[in-house]
Amino acid sequence: MFKRILHSMAIFLFLLVSLIGSPVSAAVPKPQGDIYVQDFANLLDDSEKQELIQLGRTLEDQTKAQIAVLTVNSLEDQTPEEYALEAFRTYELGDKELNNGVLLLIANKDRKARIEVGYGLEGALPDGKVGRILDTYTIPYMQSNQPNEAVINTYKELFNVVSQEYQLNESTDSKAYVSEVNNESGMATWKKLLIGAALVIFIIIDMTFFGGTFTYMLLHILSAFSRNGGGRGGGNRGGGGGSSGGGGASRGW
Repeated sequence: MFKRILHSMAIFLFLLVSLIGSPVSAAVPKPQGDIYVQDFANLLDDSEKQELIQLGRTLEDQTKAQIAVLTVNSLEDQTPEEYALEAFRTYELGDKELNNGVLLLIANKDRKARIEVGYGLEGALPDGKVGRILDTYTIPYMQSNQPNEAVINTYKELFNVVSQEYQLNESTDSKAYVSEVNNESGMATWKKLLIGAALVIFIIIDMTFFGGTFTYMLLHILSAFSRNGGGRGGGNRGGGGGSSGGGGASRGW
């Protein structure tokens, strides 16, 4: 009897703790792919996502700063401030020491937007300036039912402001950075074509004279390299360990 009472009490306590500890609303979605674009409301097409990812990678490589956009349909009864702060800390945007992350949050069906700024960038992006960015680059496009343009133009403006803060090169134009990255990608493709042609010749010779021994060995090495992430540039990038200082601004439309 005593054991049954203890068992019942244990179950009751477990349920009580579960109820108390359960969140009031749905958690922020786990990041997918590169941290810079988390488009759960499907506001961007693939080419638009790739363009912003290229900007995000370029900025992080040179400054350790991270700009991310998170689109959701609903804030799940949370305020934009609460949701953005939770998302910022969940994604750990920006460098751990510099705390230089920025989050653009768009809640499409709730018609809410917020830019959350890490403590390390609050000098470059004070609350008033962040509000003006939302008023100029986000809200007009959302009101005209062009959410993709709202995301792209706001992201690029944030990119430009952070670039100027770190005095990147002579040009802080986001289009120039995209062009530069695309040119580098084009050169990489040209080199890959030459390597590919050499590999074809290598495989033909190997299959003809050595029964494919070296080809199978090469495939095994490449497979192991791929499983290990392909080096520093391979795989998706996550947050840098930063946290928000609570600065930013919110708007509705």
